[in-house]
Amino acid sequence: MCKVTVAGPKSIMATAVSFFYDKGILHIDDYTKPSDETVLDIGTPTKKASNLSEDIIKLRSIKKHLNIIKSKGNKVVSIDKPNQKAISEQINKIDVQIVESIDKIKYINDSLSLLKAKEDIVAPISSLGLDWKVFTQYDSLSYKVGYLPKNIDISKFKKELLLITENTEMFHANYLGRQVIALFVVKDKTDATSSLLSNNGFVQINLRCLEEFEGKSENVLKTISDEYEHLTAEKNKIKSEMNALGDKYSSFIIDNESNFSRDIEVGEAPLRFAESKNAFVIEGWVPQEDFKSMESELRKKTDEKIYIKSRKAEDGAPIELKNPKGVKPFEFLINLYSRPSYREIDPTFFMFLTFPLFFGFMLGDLGYGLLTLALFFIIRMKAKGDEIRSVLSVLMFASFMTAVFGIVFGEFFGAEHILGYEMTPILHRLNHPITLLNLSIGMGIVHVNMGLMIGFYNMLKAHGLKAAILEKASWMFLQAGGVLLALGNMTAGVAILLVSVIMITIGEGLKGLFELPSIVANILSYSRLMAVGLASAILALVVNEMAGMAFSSGGIGLVMGTIILVAGHSIAIFLGFLSPFIHSMRLHYVEFFMKFYQGGGQKYMPFGRRA
Repeated sequence: MCKVTVAGPKSIMATAVSFFYDKGILHIDDYTKPSDETVLDIGTPTKKASNLSEDIIKLRSIKKHLNIIKSKGNKVVSIDKPNQKAISEQINKIDVQIVESIDKIKYINDSLSLLKAKEDIVAPISSLGLDWKVFTQYDSLSYKVGYLPKNIDISKFKKELLLITENTEMFHANYLGRQVIALFVVKDKTDATSSLLSNNGFVQINLRCLEEFEGKSENVLKTISDEYEHLTAEKNKIKSEMNALGDKYSSFIIDNESNFSRDIEVGEAPLRFAESKNAFVIEGWVPQEDFKSMESELRKKTDEKIYIKSRKAEDGAPIELKNPKGVKPFEFLINLYSRPSYREIDPTFFMFLTFPLFFGFMLGDLGYGLLTLALFFIIRMKAKGDEIRSVLSVLMFASFMTAVFGIVFGEFFGAEHILGYEMTPILHRLNHPITLLNLSIGMGIVHVNMGLMIGFYNMLKAHGLKAAILEKASWMFLQAGGVLLALGNMTAGVAILLVSVIMITIGEGLKGLFELPSIVANILSYSRLMAVGLASAILALVVNEMAGMAFSSGGIGLVMGTIILVAGHSIAIFLGFLSPFIHSMRLHYVEFFMKFYQGGGQKYMPFGRRA
């Protein structure tokens, strides 16, 4: 990257901004006005951008309501000579149609909900076989319609009712497991009857919303059903009209949304610049290899009325990670932590090498690896969005290494055979845990020192050889002294240890002295590779043994055994992916990155480039 300053008269600003937008290589640094600045101010957006803002909001609303995802190639014939005014008028026309259609659909939905509520009232009452006109006002009678709990004995209830009054009539029916009653009683016994109903858990049905209906209940239901069908047909007709509208104007909407987005972004760009009364200044970043051609083209576009100056990249330059196709998905794991700063090595490739390795070492099962590899591959084929596809690609690499280590450990869904074929493990995890631990610690030593070597290179570039030796190589010397002591070479071991401690103290001060034990703790932390791996293997073994016990009992045991196998291994796979993923991330973010990585870089986002 190189830092670029562009300045010129306001008369060519629109040309320069359009050029940078179309070129898509300039990362703009937003101008912040210092408190003591009196000449330069933050720029103002163009009038066109302000006018377009309302139109693009309407366009996006139309696009959403018409469910337009991409242009269907249909051209709008209503605008003979497109101009901004004509386009805005067309947008308003479509927007009015959409609003009217949405209001109609809302009204219909409300009406349908009311009809459904009425149907829910009429349907149980229709089981009583009564004419709807009986539910009217009486001078001497009152009535109650509703539900009694299904455990209420109707015969006993009638006897209790007769004790209150013999001037009563009750209609009863069962509807969908509930007891529906219509009870008519003389008015002077209304309170006593209401008390009886309440004591028996009666739930009243409110008939006020049904006063317009007449005739038998089944006829009322038919009236409701017919109205429901009519409204549903009307709603579907409106939706069809909206779909036709979407088909007709899809190109118009998609094309103008894209054009408006560009015009607004270009028109609002001055908000990121510095401006005086007659001039503008832009500061930003351009890839070093693109600067010469960009400069030449811009000078030609502006008739040499532009000032362009570049200088070497400095701290704070934006970062664009460039990795091979297979490595690129692992950038997701880097972005979760932090982008590298401009002068640091991009650690994505090292994550690509070691993350799946640690993951596979922990899970290590051929069956789990092949099954999840196929599953993630299928999901990735259908997945949308770069981030989710990157995650699935990382998991596919992890599954592949799980299968590889499954061959090394001789495990297939926790067993040591595949359809009768006996697998021959290179290393049996359960029988050789100490060997597994030694391998884990060995990988830790390699990984930690890989981080120190990268840190040495970063320090060499940033601060020179002396700082690199004192702050990074000293920790490798410390480990070498420890190894010599372990091998019995006391003199050389102690000497190297003392020298390395002095180097660390000079390079990092007292902080370095306090962190001396951390190198051992970092390396021992890799023992989790063994621990998680053994836990995974034991869990799979337990599932198989439980299923085997169920199978041996025959009969229902065959079904239970199958359920145990499917459910048990599903849980084992879930836990087997969750735990290794978390622990592998920790080993990289803490033990590995802390040896060389600062991060904090900002993403390279050139003006005009779509994410």
